[in-house]
Amino acid sequence: MKIKQQSWPISKIKTEQQSINLNPIWQRGPTWRAPRQVLLIDSILRGMDIPKVYLRRLTGVGAHKFDAVDGQQRLRAIWLFGNDDLRLEYEEVLSPIDGHPVQNLVYSELHKDLRDRFDNFEVSVAEIQQGSNDDITGLFARLQMGMPLNPAELRNAILSPIRHLVSAIATSHAFFIDSRIPEARYKRQDYASHAFAMAAYEGTKDIKAPDLKAMLREYDHTRADEALELSARVGDALNTLHEVNTIVDSRITQKWIFVDLGWLIMQRQAAGATVDATKLAACYEAFESRRRQFNSEPEALIRGRRPNAALDRHLYQYINAFRSQGGLKENLKIRNAALRAHCPDIDGRSK
Repeated sequence: MKIKQQSWPISKIKTEQQSINLNPIWQRGPTWRAPRQVLLIDSILRGMDIPKVYLRRLTGVGAHKFDAVDGQQRLRAIWLFGNDDLRLEYEEVLSPIDGHPVQNLVYSELHKDLRDRFDNFEVSVAEIQQGSNDDITGLFARLQMGMPLNPAELRNAILSPIRHLVSAIATSHAFFIDSRIPEARYKRQDYASHAFAMAAYEGTKDIKAPDLKAMLREYDHTRADEALELSARVGDALNTLHEVNTIVDSRITQKWIFVDLGWLIMQRQAAGATVDATKLAACYEAFESRRRQFNSEPEALIRGRRPNAALDRHLYQYINAFRSQGGLKENLKIRNAALRAHCPDIDGRSK
């Protein structure tokens, strides 16, 4: 990788606004709220140092000359302020600078000395002139170790066929569109990744964050056809889960409930059955109600003689396997056995 270190005045950053792509695939979109943006601008006006910006120079003809590898949030704040779209409002009044007020002002309302100071402020820019996609995504992941992206955001930086399929399902499938699972910070992509892992490994491997990352690398371009098959399995299961979620008023929001129901559906579909969404919804609601009833004291399920001792033991084991380390294969299998025991009749007509 070849990197050229430079200093750009903000005036140059402003003129390059249309040539810098803030949304390459590894980026997470705008996340800074106004108070944090205001503090960055106030720091610049006071001559304080700010972190380096990393830009990747693009080759060929296109709409952009650069991809923002790191520093996207800082660039957004600079452009917003420079375009009079960010007012310096802060809960603690910003003190004057060299006798000039800044609190509640936009760029054009500042004294000319402060506008000049802002425009002339030098930002350290590392221009990546050569580097493979793996180089860039690796650099991006390393740069985020200070203010960490969550695992789903880091996985989104991996270039692989299955990562694109995960993203496509998370952003377009009716289950996610109609669900109450938040879009923020790639949470839907995280859920979809877990579903792909269940389709790929069927409970034979852990599906914790490092395992999901390994899955994305495992299904590289040489296994694109297999990745498409997994996508079809996940899509079919989500079609049914969407029906179930509609029946239960979109209450499927907890990740391990989503994983457990999705895997149960995949198992029945792999066996050639069509899952009856109405039956599964009724089973799920009964099971979830009972789980919540005993969640704070699962030991009550195994005390003394009980009329449904086998089912109660399954529920006891489910609750314990649900509480921590939900992605371990042992806990996935325990929960799956419990759910199958509580939902023995969910099939519709045969295919």
